[in-house]
Amino acid sequence: MANSPKTAAQIKSQIKRFSARISSKLDKSKRKFIHQMLYGIQASKDVKLTSIARVLDEDISLIKTVNRLSRQIKSEDLTFSMGERLIEEAKPFIKEDTVIALDLSDVSKEYSEKQEGLAPVRDGSTGEIKDGWPILAVVGADVRGDKVIPLYGKALY
Repeated sequence: MANSPKTAAQIKSQIKRFSARISSKLDKSKRKFIHQMLYGIQASKDVKLTSIARVLDEDISLIKTVNRLSRQIKSEDLTFSMGERLIEEAKPFIKEDTVIALDLSDVSKEYSEKQEGLAPVRDGSTGEIKDGWPILAVVGADVRGDKVIPLYGKALY
């Protein structure tokens, strides 16, 4: 049932509405990029551009889609503009008793040698020091419910 076309359409619709809200101050090509990346990551369950491009299933060659996504990633850091919109979206849910949690996490890339920005990180799964990227996330949590509100997230490299 979870893989039904109706469920898939509802998820895609929710992603489209969310991406439209957080990218509303960006130009049309950036809004499309944000939507496609969020949908692609969700649908492919992967962050590799080739996996994302496959689920986008565009009428152009896979490499052209990958190249376009890659150009958009390199063109501008969207952290600040999208972060502002995310905080605006979260404001109504942040109350006096909301718990603000700071999560210092990591992405371990133990077999990578030439990726940009690799630094020693403590792998949370094994406790070992490996090459990877530190990640910073800030979320708000409602103490009376189960709502978690994303406020900020960034790879620190």
